[in-house]
Amino acid sequence: MKIKRLLTLAAAAAIIAACDEKIEQPNNGNNGNNGNNGGNGTIVNEVPLLPAARMRGAWMATVWGIDWPMGDYSESGQKKLYTDYLDLFKSLGINAVFFQVRGMADAFYKSSYEPWSRYITGTLGKDPGYDILGFLIDEAHKRDMEFHAWINPYRVSTTSYFDEGLNPMIPESMVKKYEGIWVYNPALPEVRQRIADIVREIISKYDVDGIHMDDYFYPSSGLGSSGLDDSAEYSKYGSGYSSIEDFRRGNIYEMVKLVKQTILSTKPEVAFTIGPQGNYNNNYNSQYIDIPKVCQDKLIDAVIPQLYWSTTASKDYYTPRLEWFSQNISSVPFLVGHTLSGFAGDKPEWSDAGEFETQCSLAEQKSNCIGHLIYNSNTLKKNPKAVQINIRNAFSAKALMPHLGGDGSVPAPAAPENLAVAGGELHWDAVDGARYYAVYKSNGNRVRATLLGTTEEQSWKLSASGKYFVTALDAHNAQSKISVVIQY
Repeated sequence: MKIKRLLTLAAAAAIIAACDEKIEQPNNGNNGNNGNNGGNGTIVNEVPLLPAARMRGAWMATVWGIDWPMGDYSESGQKKLYTDYLDLFKSLGINAVFFQVRGMADAFYKSSYEPWSRYITGTLGKDPGYDILGFLIDEAHKRDMEFHAWINPYRVSTTSYFDEGLNPMIPESMVKKYEGIWVYNPALPEVRQRIADIVREIISKYDVDGIHMDDYFYPSSGLGSSGLDDSAEYSKYGSGYSSIEDFRRGNIYEMVKLVKQTILSTKPEVAFTIGPQGNYNNNYNSQYIDIPKVCQDKLIDAVIPQLYWSTTASKDYYTPRLEWFSQNISSVPFLVGHTLSGFAGDKPEWSDAGEFETQCSLAEQKSNCIGHLIYNSNTLKKNPKAVQINIRNAFSAKALMPHLGGDGSVPAPAAPENLAVAGGELHWDAVDGARYYAVYKSNGNRVRATLLGTTEEQSWKLSASGKYFVTALDAHNAQSKISVVIQY
């Protein structure tokens, strides 16, 4: 059962002004107030706008121990490193962690399909002695942060580990061995099923908020002089495709489709996201994922393109590629993936950490943008160019977490009723299916309201006169229509 998703910090007020806004008709039923008063308050006939929800996340890479556990094989050290990250995230307004639970056909949990990751203990397959994934999720939820399980779908091994051979848990028949990389063969139906089964295992055992895949689909490096060697698979399985390239794109599409179907049939409220490269041609012609088609068919809940360029470089790739994604994946919302690595270097286009706020501002102007995701956690902690200040600025205004996932069969909670003011407190009736409530200050008819905060209670202490209203949200952030607006 997911814990409540409390208020999070979103883009600065000046940035949010350009965001999508949601108009909600208030519940103007009786509400126990005869439509004209609420204890010490008076019902106001106006329809405020709801501010847009925003996700603010950080990728935490574990392959090669990049962000975690960074070579610390002790349970206490690992736990402290992780909670220190989360506390830093919380202070900056970050409300979601995308943690890599499977980077190389391995697992950060006890799996029936793949061995424990070597990056936990230094030895592949060695049990660390504690429930790592359970700990990671619990600590994120304690801080009212979402936890998204990040998996690399196909990578099995790299040259550093070839001498070890394959772990006995991994079927040799499913693996394609190239000169510089071993991968699960994307052309095989049994590989698609294995990936879907691994996803089912994760979401069945653990209370993750999402499953996230990065941009590693068909390998584009480490192949050797022969390149992709899949002509035999094309001959066997490719009769329905006009070219081997379309066959490859079809294989990725079918894998994504099967994973989505698996989530919907197992735990539909879990969000499914993909973080493709920012260069569409690379996705389409090297990784062989047709992102617009995947989005058009709504096989994922959001796309998170890695727009890892500066707007002040001699050639600005960020802005046109932001535009491309905004226009071509409009069937689902998107978040922008930002890199901090540029700030750690000495290139002039990354000399000013205000570039982060510039990128956020440009993204927030897109109506289908719902937030931002930062790579990577260790660089964030090192704080190059004092970029933490800019992150905190960009995420300073309060906002709710977006509602992602679900199959549409579960309605949002009903609007809170019997809104009233007594003793300087706002009160309302409990709503069936509500996990928490959002309290807003109205700024006028069809004007964007201000989110004051969230609570699990049915009351809120008012600190000033004004016009207020409330919404109810379920455990997955689906928000009700607004209550009546009451003047205090």
